[in-house]
Amino acid sequence: MKYQNPDISNIIGQMIMVGLHGYTKNDVFSFFESIEGYPIGGVILYDEDITTSPSSLHNIRSPKQLTSFTNSLRKYNNIPLLIAIDQEGGKVNRLKPDYGFPDSKTWAELGKINELIITKENAELTAKTLAHYGINLNFAPVLDLSINPNSFIAQKDRCLSSDPKKVIAHSQEFIKAHLDNNVMTVAKHFPGQGSAIGDTHNSFVDVSKTWSSNELFPYKELINNNSLNAIMISHLFHSELDNTYPATLSKSIIQDLLRNKMGFEGVVISDDPQMKAISDVYNLETVLELMINAGIDIFCFGNNLIYDPNIIKKVHLIVMKLLDEDKISIDDLEKSYFRVLNMKSIINIS
Repeated sequence: MKYQNPDISNIIGQMIMVGLHGYTKNDVFSFFESIEGYPIGGVILYDEDITTSPSSLHNIRSPKQLTSFTNSLRKYNNIPLLIAIDQEGGKVNRLKPDYGFPDSKTWAELGKINELIITKENAELTAKTLAHYGINLNFAPVLDLSINPNSFIAQKDRCLSSDPKKVIAHSQEFIKAHLDNNVMTVAKHFPGQGSAIGDTHNSFVDVSKTWSSNELFPYKELINNNSLNAIMISHLFHSELDNTYPATLSKSIIQDLLRNKMGFEGVVISDDPQMKAISDVYNLETVLELMINAGIDIFCFGNNLIYDPNIIKKVHLIVMKLLDEDKISIDDLEKSYFRVLNMKSIINIS
């Protein structure tokens, strides 16, 4: 092996976030035993798999169970884990009232009410709930504009408004409430999928004819006022932004547009590489090579579309292979590593 660095496994590990099966302390022990020697930087929790699976595989059953589960997760990593969740509210809501957790309004409902104090109160309840149960990262707010009411994301009540100024104002309240409770937020889905009819979970999605540059405005303003510490990149394709690759694999979109033109210096997270928009077209080695060279800092493998118990080891070995073949640079990996550690320090978990 050409590339040797005693810290390389930790560097690679901080770029990996993964979903795991199970809901008990023993499940956590078994998970970390199975990945010994292959560190990770974070986990993402789900209450169900997208594909049909036994309920025993799910991470969230009750408040008491979740407390025990996240306490166990915190014991098994040298560098503290990001413990992440999608808790947008409403239909994208992993901590459901049925399990004993507080209810919350959808982003669309908050947009219709359009009272910042209501959004603040709703966000504070969400953030305090997450913090109480050991979760320190929320994949929200959604910055997608409600351009097309028939879009996949609007149909799920996940868009706040078609007005970027409203989205900015309510997102600021959401983000501040979370940071006040030491919970990181991740704005999504860059560069904007409010016009997209299709769903990248299931297929390739092209927004070349429907996307508007106005969709960047919430990101620009929130970057300029230092509100954004992390952004999730969508798998959507836009031929005028990159005529070859979808956004998660695109150096033009991530490095040139988001980092250089828009000035974003925080953590860039991929949407799930196991979604069919990516996995049906590219193999894992190609995905990792393109993502790293494009500027992705964290690969978020949800593992709830197709469960791959070996995904962590595969990523480590592939990244080492790419380093040995000079297809990626250690400088890029180290930049990602320090961005992730800096983000963790903001919420006091580094």
